[in-house]
Amino acid sequence: MQAFYIFSVIWAAMISHSIWESSVEGRNAWDRNKYGWKIQILKNLSITRYHFWLFFVYLPLLIIALPIIIAGFSTELLGMLLSAYFSGLVIEDFFWFIFNTEVSFKEAWNPKFASYYPWIVIKKFRIPVFYIAGIILSLLFWFLLVK
Repeated sequence: MQAFYIFSVIWAAMISHSIWESSVEGRNAWDRNKYGWKIQILKNLSITRYHFWLFFVYLPLLIIALPIIIAGFSTELLGMLLSAYFSGLVIEDFFWFIFNTEVSFKEAWNPKFASYYPWIVIKKFRIPVFYIAGIILSLLFWFLLVK
């Protein structure tokens, strides 16, 4: 039951995050028109200053470190938090497409618009590589650390 509550709260937070982020970004998704530095990792994958501080520092401190500081460390809790975080990243990105009033879902859910990360495209099936990686990491942390 504890896992249900942890996942529910983290996923609700990620959905809430997608609402305000899509409101702020509009059509300027990911690395489009962001202030500050940008590190180009691949041709269509970069990390902006904004996303680095948000997804690699702020959210992990809030979602992973804070509960562990409050509740005390346990491998099982760490596994639940990491699993919820990585699946929550996928949920956050997907709901960005849903809640963005400046971009239609069909337009946004397209490698031509969302060219800022790699996609797996097989005929009419298309999905961001990030979604597959997020789900795999989520399952990996769950099965390795949660008993």
